[in-house]
Amino acid sequence: MVSNNKNKKKISKSRNKKNLKLTQAMENYLLSIYMVMERMQIVSNSNLVDQLRRVPKTENLGTSLPSVSGMLKRMEKEGLIYSNDNREILLTKIGNELAESLIRKHRIAAKMLVDLLNVNLSRVNAESHMLEHAISDELEGDIIKKLDYPKIDPFGQPIPDSGYKTPKSLSTISNSILDVPMIVHRIPEDDSDLISFLSEKGILPGAEIIIREIARYRGVVTIEVNGESITLGLDVSELIYLCDKCICEVCIKPTG
Repeated sequence: MVSNNKNKKKISKSRNKKNLKLTQAMENYLLSIYMVMERMQIVSNSNLVDQLRRVPKTENLGTSLPSVSGMLKRMEKEGLIYSNDNREILLTKIGNELAESLIRKHRIAAKMLVDLLNVNLSRVNAESHMLEHAISDELEGDIIKKLDYPKIDPFGQPIPDSGYKTPKSLSTISNSILDVPMIVHRIPEDDSDLISFLSEKGILPGAEIIIREIARYRGVVTIEVNGESITLGLDVSELIYLCDKCICEVCIKPTG
């Protein structure tokens, strides 16, 4: 893959969004790269493969080494990605714009499914993956208006270009303080079994929880939700974000 910024600029100028013909697989790769970056992780081949494996099976993505390598080379040729000297995968300007557009459509679709159609939360991610490829820019605008310009999706994930601002107190369960009421701000969107469990236990955006113990030596965290003591794996606790009372769609609930 390309290994310096000069080549990055050359590729970026040689393509524009109108001339690109993205396949559904390429769109899923862009979305996956963006999501790894969003979690502040390095987009290495292994991290990308881990994320690609979270994409619903209905998308028919191959995650073998030859399949991933072939797609990355194709995306580099199209000017969507490049790599630095540390072999990290990065988005070009056009690649980032397209990835943000896909993420926005995905999360707008998720919001529509829950708010307008009352689709079960465990189904939302898979359905949103199918819809994101079909929503035009014009329809996206119509949906956003109908939903009254949301800033987050049902999982608390930020919608690009919505004016969302990250709460200053945002932190994972595993990095929060004990015995202080906190608000669930964001949960994972791409594990239907985990979403079902969190829904059953009431660990959803807007819920109040108290962290009672972080036992790193045992790999578990104990929290309290609605008076019930619940044990989570440390790995799961690192995927759930909390915040203090803040001015956002999650923490501020309409009264009446």
